[in-house]
Amino acid sequence: MLTMVMTVGIRSNVHIPTLRGDFLDYCDDLNLDATLEPVRG
Repeated sequence: MLTMVMTVGIRSNVHIPTLRGDFLDYCDDLNLDATLEPVRG
């Protein structure tokens, strides 16, 4: 079991729902459990 927390910066013109969907599809292909959430600060 591995847990990883990453903080990444993205450009302001990136469409977040598309990014989230693509990321979750990628994770499904690799059989990974993942979330994509904004940084709370």
